[in-house]
Amino acid sequence: MQTVILLAGEIAELDRQDPSTEYDGGYPKLMVGMQRRIDRKTGELVLTDNDLEKIQRYAFDHENGGWKNTLMRAFGRTLGQKLGRKPASLFGGNG
Repeated sequence: MQTVILLAGEIAELDRQDPSTEYDGGYPKLMVGMQRRIDRKTGELVLTDNDLEKIQRYAFDHENGGWKNTLMRAFGRTLGQKLGRKPASLFGGNG
């Protein structure tokens, strides 16, 4: 798990996902779930290991460039340009 503190503009990126789409697939479910869990007064959001894996997968392993752009705007400052993804090891896998 990792705790991040999001700024108002970063929270706005999460809020771009319409909550009524929560059951339309994995990406909407992830975004709406984070909308519900964020502390809107402090910007604090606890990301589970599952959240981190999904953020990285939706940003880098899917063809939908919009997802990557949104996730980078929401988490690039706190998680870095790789959104916390570790470089692949010499022996294969994601680290």
